[in-house]
Amino acid sequence: MMASLKFPVTVNESECGYFKNRNSRNLCTQYGWFCESKNPSLTEKCFFEKLLGEGFRRSGEFFYLNRCAGCDQCMPIRIPVEKFIPSKSQKVVWRKNQDLEVRLEKDPAHFISERKVFLFREYDYYHNGKRNSMEKAEELLKNLNYGYSGTWNLEFYSDGNLIGVSVLDYGEDEDGKIVSVSSNYFYYDITKPVLKRSLGVFSVLKELELCRQKGVGYYYLGLYLRDCRKMNYKINYQPYEIKVRGKWFFMPPDVEACIDKNDVIHLPMPGEVYDHPDVCFVTDDMPLQLLYSAYMQGIFPWFNECDGQPVIWQCPEKRFVIDPKNIHISASLKKFLKKNPFTYTVDKCFDLVVEQCSLQNRKNQSGTWIGPKIKRAYGLFHKAGFAHSVEVWLDEKLAGGFYGELIGSVFFGESMFTIESNSSKSAFVLFAKAFEKAGGKMIDCQAYTENMARYGAVEIERNDFLARLKKLLKDPAISMPKF
Repeated sequence: MMASLKFPVTVNESECGYFKNRNSRNLCTQYGWFCESKNPSLTEKCFFEKLLGEGFRRSGEFFYLNRCAGCDQCMPIRIPVEKFIPSKSQKVVWRKNQDLEVRLEKDPAHFISERKVFLFREYDYYHNGKRNSMEKAEELLKNLNYGYSGTWNLEFYSDGNLIGVSVLDYGEDEDGKIVSVSSNYFYYDITKPVLKRSLGVFSVLKELELCRQKGVGYYYLGLYLRDCRKMNYKINYQPYEIKVRGKWFFMPPDVEACIDKNDVIHLPMPGEVYDHPDVCFVTDDMPLQLLYSAYMQGIFPWFNECDGQPVIWQCPEKRFVIDPKNIHISASLKKFLKKNPFTYTVDKCFDLVVEQCSLQNRKNQSGTWIGPKIKRAYGLFHKAGFAHSVEVWLDEKLAGGFYGELIGSVFFGESMFTIESNSSKSAFVLFAKAFEKAGGKMIDCQAYTENMARYGAVEIERNDFLARLKKLLKDPAISMPKF
């Protein structure tokens, strides 16, 4: 495992904490053997630093590494502190929480208090649905805080009241210099005023600030699981590194995901370049500025990359649109929504939604039109803040969803997928209602499909569509609605 460091490990098998009906397999070690080590330079915190680099996590006095057969979901993730670039939304959260007082508590005697145990118990119940006694909650909280000498508490206060605590572990190099900080756990007040603060995001930003102040090289965020919505948010902090099959891979920020809204490229309409009623022009690729300019003028790429086609940019003679206030909900779907088993999120795993859409079997269609070019271009469009995804979850498993673009008060629908019955249907109608409430005026479905016709989509002439679009794109930009 580590050529320069050998230590005993045991294998632990248990129920997976991320996916139902799965088992996990971990390699575990602890400090019991440590006192007998004959290496005087191998201090406890130095050993922990080496374990972090190998992807280990801490639970009490145990350190574990995920090694599950046939599963590669758990990937350690870390941020090179000096290279971190906050996103626009993260900057908003930062400004929103500047009234909070943040204290770094280093004394283990203050890691447990009645207030902390209460916060932890309520947070655990809110997120995991299990109501523990105060005694049990205290036992669990002690396991998070004790067992390793390099632990801190980063505490968040509002008007003198404790509202959040981050349990941090740090590692040292052989000279005793702190070189890494690991986020072990974060718990917080689950009352509405605190929930509105996005305190989880703010805590990560403050921990990164703490790392920068102390000259720490790496901030470890734990594990990234692409199919688990509780764990896949971590790639929102860029750039980052993930460890895959024993090697750390650097994932740079998408510097291409930058659009100049004042530089809309004027594009030809059907008939100006090709003698075709729908085709505007053809390119080899989809640069981000071109993609943005196209949507601003009612043009979209529609081609089959898997058949070797170039990028064909189109603006159909007939456009299929929905007025969100006229969304049609069938009687059967209304009945379903009364006992809806799904939960819904927005922009939690955009790339995965696009990937699932590409795998969807469709009537009278062989293969998929969503290929590598589409995935890359719309992935950048998402990072630029225009493309969005809606995810449907059933017991923490992705059950359906769709993606599209939001510009002004117009949503341009692209594709959807369904794994569980009624998943994408329910998501779409609930989105349409939330979209209207947020100020949305039109949903563009591009071309006629029987599926969209069921929701009340109607065909309109191209000139009518372009006139509406020009007006609606001037509306104040609305945020992607959450529901």
